[in-house]
Amino acid sequence: MRILCDQNVPNKYIEAFKTSNNITAATVANVLQHDATDTEIVAYAEQNNWVVFTNDDDFFVVGGDHGLLLYDQVEDPLPGDVVTAVQRISEAYRSQTEIIESVPGNWIQ
Repeated sequence: MRILCDQNVPNKYIEAFKTSNNITAATVANVLQHDATDTEIVAYAEQNNWVVFTNDDDFFVVGGDHGLLLYDQVEDPLPGDVVTAVQRISEAYRSQTEIIESVPGNWIQ
């Protein structure tokens, strides 16, 4: 799975993605301007087959034809749990564009 991490994603998740198997991770700052809008992020994700990883539920409003993984910043899930959930989600979906999930959610039980 190709994961595009939104601007405010903590480094602990980015590093966990980068060190896991079958996950390619990039940050918005790496591929766009660090202050890119949600609309610009969605457009990039659509054009380049990325799943957006964020804690910003505005991405539900922006829409688009891209995958979306939402984590709860208040719950502060463990990076390993998030990676496990992402790997399981990746196996469960035929297309990344169909993914709209909260992580880790029920994916680690």
